[in-house]
Amino acid sequence: MSSPISTAPTTGPREPLSRERIVAAAIAVLDAEGMAGLTMRRVARELDAGAMSLYRHVASREELLDLVLDELAAAVPVSTLTGAWREDVAALARDVRAALLRRRDLTLLLTARLGQGPAALPLLDRALGIFLRAGFPPRDAARSNHALGGYVSGSCTWEAAGLGGAVDPGERAERAAGAAAGLATMPAAAYPHVAATAGELFAGTAEDRFEYGLAVLLDGFGARLARSTGRGAGGS
Repeated sequence: MSSPISTAPTTGPREPLSRERIVAAAIAVLDAEGMAGLTMRRVARELDAGAMSLYRHVASREELLDLVLDELAAAVPVSTLTGAWREDVAALARDVRAALLRRRDLTLLLTARLGQGPAALPLLDRALGIFLRAGFPPRDAARSNHALGGYVSGSCTWEAAGLGGAVDPGERAERAAGAAAGLATMPAAAYPHVAATAGELFAGTAEDRFEYGLAVLLDGFGARLARSTGRGAGGS
């Protein structure tokens, strides 16, 4: 039996490949399948094109990763600087956290490609500028930025992958409640410190925990600034 002939109108000529289309397709693949799925062959399939045709626009997967990072880093929102270093560092941390949580694999991409291209330089320059203008010596400014980046990326990784990888807020809350209930049954004689804090280990929201850790980090930055400059550890 022969197949029926389609009477649907044709869609017209295929849109030509461009670097912009390839990067957009790569971002779609990253969102759907993560870093492991982001290959030239997979991006070509997303574009309904041959893999070799992509190489006329992008030299390699490495270059494609840099282009994707360029695009995503440029989309990170940045709050207006206030001139008070503590508020500005906190705002930068929150801005980057929001961007990382929108794309679970952006943390991995940032850390894997850091130093490979210019994508993250505007954010890096912004962060270092906040610390330097506050009076942090260059060494402390660089290391404070490392500490801040490690905290933000680590907390985002935990938030994305923790509790069995649950993504839905309702599911995460349910799993957290189950974990807290399980800890409450642990014998206090064997685990006295877990028993003493069992009610707090999963209390509050992810934002609560992030803000607490950020405040502790800022307090530490302020203490180091006070020691190095002889000024108080305030926010200006």
